[in-house]
Amino acid sequence: MPARHVLVIGGSVAGLGVALALSGRGHRVTVLEADATPMPASHTEAFERWRRKGSPQTRHSHALLARLHNLIRDHAPDLLEKLLACGAQELRFSDRLRELFPDAPLEAGDEDLVALACRRITFEWILRRHVLDTGLVDFRDGVAVTRLEARRSAGATPVVEGVWVTTPDGGESLLRGDLVVDASGRHSQLGQWLPAIGTPPVREQSSPCGIYYTSRFYRLLDGVEPPALEGGIVGADLGYLKVGIFAGDSRVFSITLAASPSDTDMRRILRRPGFEAAVAAVPMAAEWTSPAISEPVSDVHGMAKLANTRRWLVENGEPLALGFVAVGDSLIHTNPIVGRGCSLAWTSAFDLAACLDEHGGDLRALALAYDACVERHLVPWYELQVAQDADAIEVAEAQQRGEDPYLTTNPDGSQNGKGFLRSLIRDGLVPGLREDPTLARIFSRTIHLLDAPGEMMKNPLALKAMMDAYERREQRPKTVLGPSRAAMLERFATLDDAA
Repeated sequence: MPARHVLVIGGSVAGLGVALALSGRGHRVTVLEADATPMPASHTEAFERWRRKGSPQTRHSHALLARLHNLIRDHAPDLLEKLLACGAQELRFSDRLRELFPDAPLEAGDEDLVALACRRITFEWILRRHVLDTGLVDFRDGVAVTRLEARRSAGATPVVEGVWVTTPDGGESLLRGDLVVDASGRHSQLGQWLPAIGTPPVREQSSPCGIYYTSRFYRLLDGVEPPALEGGIVGADLGYLKVGIFAGDSRVFSITLAASPSDTDMRRILRRPGFEAAVAAVPMAAEWTSPAISEPVSDVHGMAKLANTRRWLVENGEPLALGFVAVGDSLIHTNPIVGRGCSLAWTSAFDLAACLDEHGGDLRALALAYDACVERHLVPWYELQVAQDADAIEVAEAQQRGEDPYLTTNPDGSQNGKGFLRSLIRDGLVPGLREDPTLARIFSRTIHLLDAPGEMMKNPLALKAMMDAYERREQRPKTVLGPSRAAMLERFATLDDAA
């Protein structure tokens, strides 16, 4: 297949993943990044002063899952070496398995369960440096796309042939290419760009994530051994508040707190006094942030107005436009608290590369083949997250009304299916992960996107392990994850938010 010239809109993790995947197969790639922020000299400086206005999520916790780690391992091993040299860590399921279950045998596939502990800003800086150093990619920063250039004829599908851009000096110019890839993120303008060239309106589906969240970074003190961090992430769900601790590179970790947008009292966590009070009240987080263990190295940063969103570029078996596709958050984005964004974006990037190899000369076939990959590899995770977030919203609203969303029996004596499933997850799955190696493996493969969503709940071994753990719930010592909502609000009442 002849090499193509591909224009990539957006130079963050998704766009750079596309550039890496396509340039590695001989295609000419031009990346157009709207941010004109100069790239710092090192990944350390990047954390301290790289202001990526177009990627506010760089200031938040990230989980670089096994699916992403394995794409890097298999397609860019030299990039993996650079990440490890800059302090990133490989977190292996096999190591955790030996800690919890010394006698449990390893199985085929365990070698693929490896997460990458690395700050998002570190990952993006090293990735961009790596892509630039290959000499195969033309990266242009400060170049913003304003509209598409397309060839149109009556009754025919528009064919995108390039993009119009503005440059830092205020000029406007046309850049032509064989394929345009939108990797500009959740605020993509494709919903305006495509109808402007004569396509039907872009169908979009959106539903609330039911959370806002706030993050802060800390550095472990020299010579201090950190508390246990299972698989690079440890968390607690208090119902009204979710708490996550994420391992990063270079002895840096982050803590993220998330709450329901409808719970206005909990919005105190968006400011430093409230954040610190909440962290201090949760034993797990308080242990990590003890002055004897770590020190904060960032302010508190919040993210709100979060939604699960899907956009369709193929309708009734036909592409809206030819020569135009989207990857990552431009096409589908879900609740960022689950940490799947980077991994799914790279999955799409390498799917696109394979489709371009096979169908590069046929733009319609390319669009349909890529859309089929999206349906297989992205849509099931999107649909799962929509369902999970809808349930989480119900739980949060019930707790705010003073109701117990985990009751397994209704007042009339009938069974409450939703309540039982929630209880099974809380009192069966969660403790079972520390009690049954098979359940831990099956769950880890799902969390790291190596198995399809829904497979775990169909697996008889997983279901039996969960039910066995659930039946032992009364025998297990009660674990206090944190204070009640009322107790947390009492802590907030003593705060000075201006502090």
